[in-house]
Amino acid sequence: MFPNDPIISSYNKGEIKERYYNPQNTFDEIHIISFTERDIEESKVQVIAGNAKLRIHSVGKINLKNRSKNINKITALVREISPDVIRAYNCLVEGWFAARCVEELKIPLFVSLHIQYDGLRRLHKKSNFKKYLALKYSERFVEPFVLRRATKITIVYRIIEPYVVRHAGNKPELLYNRIDCQQFAQGTPINSLPKPLIISVGRLTEQKNHQCIIKAMKEIDGNLLIIGNGELYDDLVELVQKLKLDKKVIMKKSVPNKEIQNYYKSAQVFALAYDPELEGLPIPVIEALASGLPVIIPFPKKELSDGLEKIAIFSERTPSSFAQNINKVLFDAKLQEDLSLRSFSKSKEFDNETIEKREAEIYSELLLKKNPMV
Repeated sequence: MFPNDPIISSYNKGEIKERYYNPQNTFDEIHIISFTERDIEESKVQVIAGNAKLRIHSVGKINLKNRSKNINKITALVREISPDVIRAYNCLVEGWFAARCVEELKIPLFVSLHIQYDGLRRLHKKSNFKKYLALKYSERFVEPFVLRRATKITIVYRIIEPYVVRHAGNKPELLYNRIDCQQFAQGTPINSLPKPLIISVGRLTEQKNHQCIIKAMKEIDGNLLIIGNGELYDDLVELVQKLKLDKKVIMKKSVPNKEIQNYYKSAQVFALAYDPELEGLPIPVIEALASGLPVIIPFPKKELSDGLEKIAIFSERTPSSFAQNINKVLFDAKLQEDLSLRSFSKSKEFDNETIEKREAEIYSELLLKKNPMV
């Protein structure tokens, strides 16, 4: 496995999920190549590998600039592990190493994509030119190399499909992020949280646009709970203070995954103003649906809504538009009930059991390609 981030990052965010890297206990061993000096101890996150033996190999900080210097080290390590399948969770530097390894070992490569990289380039062109240049280099020399060598490509929402077709020439399979729907349906409200409550969950980055929901609170007679951490944390705290919304806005950097459902269940509305050029159906939106919350999100790109037209309320990515839609739902009990039922129904498409089963099937298909006589 070549994950997007060190496993300790997921652990610190409370996002450790059972069998995440070993659906239906398909494998006996799971090896994670972690691009950090020191990752977390395997015993603390064993659940991500299910019944398999888990090994996390910390190989140091590797990026686009120093990747060539490290290719022999990584390929030697992977050769020693002798895997049956390699999986990468992006088509950037981690995906590049995965693709180089499968070239040498002649085994299947499974690539799953979780963001629209063309949209990410557009975002960084406006806000972070250094990152934009790195992604332009990646677009030419890294991403096509990875995608064209992938045996299987999956995407977590439809917005990514045109990007894959353009670079790989093949249509990817849509395989949504998975959650434990039962966990979120059985949340217990936290009495100490104020009401009425709007909840917004996600990393505090520019693409999530939390400042939009914070500014909307000036027009809402209610309270906002933001759960997330990231580079904009201090800026958002400063914004809350500047707008004198200290008594209406609560910010929590993280919540353990085993407790997050209780926070959703304490709210009446979920709102997230993320960039629909980059994401179609982020995990917090799925969690909110499974919690039975009315969901207010941005208008999707045409024909790329992931089937949310009659489920969510779509909004312009402006404070006034979000405030108008939140108020419409927050103080209409009948509308809340109707949207809640629709959310519950839609969430079944993303249940652990369904998505995990398909992931396991994909691995079985790839193993047959490696060993066609089995």
